[in-house]
Amino acid sequence: MSNAVEAALILLREGLEAILVLAALAALLRRMAPERMGALWGGAGLGLLASLATAAAYIAWRDGVHDDTVEGITCLLAAAIMLWTGGWLWRRSDPRGWKQSLQRQAEAALAARRVAIAIGTISFLAVFREGAETILFLAALAQDGGWGGMVVGLLVASLGLAVLWVVLNRAAVRLPLGPLFKATSLFLLLMAARLVGAAIQEFQEQAMVGFEPADLPDWVVDIGVSPSWQGIGAQAAVLVLAGVVLLLARRAGAEAGSAAAAAE
Repeated sequence: MSNAVEAALILLREGLEAILVLAALAALLRRMAPERMGALWGGAGLGLLASLATAAAYIAWRDGVHDDTVEGITCLLAAAIMLWTGGWLWRRSDPRGWKQSLQRQAEAALAARRVAIAIGTISFLAVFREGAETILFLAALAQDGGWGGMVVGLLVASLGLAVLWVVLNRAAVRLPLGPLFKATSLFLLLMAARLVGAAIQEFQEQAMVGFEPADLPDWVVDIGVSPSWQGIGAQAAVLVLAGVVLLLARRAGAEAGSAAAAAE
């Protein structure tokens, strides 16, 4: 029974973040550019395959120990792409931008190749970052107690993640397009800050970055705030950068809205 519970908690903990990222992007694409859903699922599928290959390599050559440096670099890549995509989405969230002509422009922009590449890369990194570690944790757990009880826990956790997926997508369908763009944008920007903190922590475990512990409540660390001052500083820098991006995007959106109103 304990193996089942541990397996369920591992899958829920590691899978939750990937599900949230995929659900946010899927809800947006279904509304605005359903033809780009293939990029989302393709990236997620490649991320899963890469996770399996990476976990197999770790088991074969590193005794099942994952590489903190690789995970840190993966976090930074994902954060950079989320920052770009979050700012891009925010720029198209201005209420004046949802008149028919500008909505068509937003749809065309979402169909652009570079956006498909960004979406596919985000989904790949979201799944890859969590997938390999999940497989290694489960493999280690299976060595201790076998797969018998774990299967039940994994099925329960998978059902929970599936229910969460459905709930998030149904809730997103009810949102107007402007708020949906803003919500997705803010989520990606906050995730970028969280991933930067995770990257700093991985580098600290390799003694590549100094570590000065910050006395924070456990729940604050659990939501993604770095437990060190170095990580907090990096996260603060990302949030400041995100704020600048949002201000510039808001100004650009206001100018686009004014231009559209003048043209009418």
